[in-house]
Amino acid sequence: MKENPLNQIFSNIKCAIFDMDGTILDSMGMWHTIGAQYLQQNGITPREGLWEDIKRFNLVESADYFIEKYNIQKPREEIMDEIRALISGHYGKTLQLKEGARELLERLNEMKIPCLLATATDRSSVLACMRRLDCEKYFVKILTCLEYDTTKSEPVIFEKSAEVCNAKAEESLVFEDALHALRTAHNAGFKTVAVYDESDEEKTEPPKTDWARMLEICDASCISLKEIKI
Repeated sequence: MKENPLNQIFSNIKCAIFDMDGTILDSMGMWHTIGAQYLQQNGITPREGLWEDIKRFNLVESADYFIEKYNIQKPREEIMDEIRALISGHYGKTLQLKEGARELLERLNEMKIPCLLATATDRSSVLACMRRLDCEKYFVKILTCLEYDTTKSEPVIFEKSAEVCNAKAEESLVFEDALHALRTAHNAGFKTVAVYDESDEEKTEPPKTDWARMLEICDASCISLKEIKI
């Protein structure tokens, strides 16, 4: 495996672009169980393997799945609103930062390296969470995929983040825990740090785990953000 220059990668960097869920926020466990929570809220016992069935569904597809597979007698929009409320409750009340996240953000701020938050989560949930955790102050801007009508399978959100700081891709450092997002940033010329999350043990591209594939393309990696000493 190639050398991991974790603590040297910040040289010549004009901005640091952070994903939120699974990267600085310990939230992937919530996403893995939110479907089961919704069913239980409606008095239904989830079948084994629910997460595997719905993990790649968007909200519309999840609602339709619950109607079809669990015979929930509610309109799609009502189901979606109830799931949104559950998710919003977690962001607003329970989710916490991953170890080392606050210290890293504080250090980057001290070093005058602008930090940006680039996330697929909706802005209201992001702000509720970041303000509760007193973290909004660390970011010069928060960008969401919804507001740019994009996903992290496209480099738009990373490019827009770099533009805020008048930085080129090679002058920008992207922190990601998701294989597809890390690959997008890498292919667009950004420097990347792979941040481990338990969800990376999945094999979305068998036979290797997502983490193993991330290590093949990232510029640096860490199991915990605490490892970064700058």
